[in-house]
Amino acid sequence: MRTQKTMTPAETVAWLDRFVIGQDKAKRTVAISLRNRFRRKLVEEPMQSEIYPSNLIMMGPTGVGKTEIARRMANLVGAPFVKVEATKYTETGYVGRDVEGIIRDLVRSAVNLATGKAREEKKAEAEARVEKKLLDALSRTGIEFGSEGELAELLENGRLDDVEIELSVTERAIGVEVFPMIPGQGFDNQINDQMKTMLDKVIGKRRKKITLRVSDARNKLFDEEIARILDGGDHIQEGLRLAQEEGIVFVDEIDKIIGSEGGSGPDVSRMGVQRDLLPLVEGCTVSTRYGPVKTDHILFIAAGAFHGSSPADLIPELQGRFPLRVSLDPLSEEDLFRILTEPEGCILEQYTRLLEADDLKLVVEEQAKRNIAATARYLNEEKEDIGARRLRSVLSFLFDEYLFGAPDLIRGRVRLTGKKAQNRLAVLVERKDEEGYIL
Repeated sequence: MRTQKTMTPAETVAWLDRFVIGQDKAKRTVAISLRNRFRRKLVEEPMQSEIYPSNLIMMGPTGVGKTEIARRMANLVGAPFVKVEATKYTETGYVGRDVEGIIRDLVRSAVNLATGKAREEKKAEAEARVEKKLLDALSRTGIEFGSEGELAELLENGRLDDVEIELSVTERAIGVEVFPMIPGQGFDNQINDQMKTMLDKVIGKRRKKITLRVSDARNKLFDEEIARILDGGDHIQEGLRLAQEEGIVFVDEIDKIIGSEGGSGPDVSRMGVQRDLLPLVEGCTVSTRYGPVKTDHILFIAAGAFHGSSPADLIPELQGRFPLRVSLDPLSEEDLFRILTEPEGCILEQYTRLLEADDLKLVVEEQAKRNIAATARYLNEEKEDIGARRLRSVLSFLFDEYLFGAPDLIRGRVRLTGKKAQNRLAVLVERKDEEGYIL
């Protein structure tokens, strides 16, 4: 049986088909990029280090699935993933966020992934330690619980959760915190962590006795024990490895940082952001609070609508670092209908499940679904085209009566017919007094 990280491109596309409708070319391209990462690991050194990821640019209007494809792909392989908007960053020397913050965010995500995995692996060991400490504390209460075996059985069955016990827990000593700020890195830097660790060692930690219920003590002790087990472990290094070898950075709105050569004002900063992004994409070393990280093998996926511009308008050096280009198609009425009804956890199912939580079973007829898709498409053509995101605003308007009425005014089984949906949506299309739902 294949693991998620060893799926073939065809299997990856089949998996993405469960969540993303259409856009076959884009799914095919990202599936190949994903498989190439696995293929690279099978190549022996020194050739392995010479193989770099094929970064790509996805072009298409908003709401057609660019972000969703990248996000689902990262979830599939459990890779560290960070989505950023290019417009949030400024050129070095200007007030704003430094582009190296992208890598620091990615590393933080990777370390969290590695820490979560390490916690899961050491969970049984930590629980065993907690069990032992709880048994010791219960034995000192003076209450007669029978033999040790009987006491352990009562504790395991949860019958002692309300018993109060006395515990000695760690209390961090009150001291002065030092937060050195490094230009371009802010407070998120390695020196900051090192100084706080040094302060902890100098000031020390003290323990205090507290009284609390067994159920509360179990959670507190578990956090202490798992931290003690992980202290000095290799999960930080594993997080750094994940970021360097499997990290995925999704840069949205990259078309918004296209500026004219020799321009002034905002154009200067936009071109500067492109120049600052270039070292990250082509490979450099970034200092983070967990240690230095090389960006050589991080996969960068850029996306933008490119209205009135194209990837060819990026600075030539950055263009060359994104060798793959794929265009996503605008959504047709049939695409919107399929997005409404087919994906796992589709938006229509989300709304009906919300209503079911309030004892309202809403049955939406096929024609009503068609009317929803047709209305979304019409509004996209008449106003700004926001793609599949239009479906949520249309559904919010159409289901307003049920969302407000459940559970006290409306409950039980309700059927939404095509005729009723058409009449209700006609009000939205006519824009009489429902402009708020049109966006």
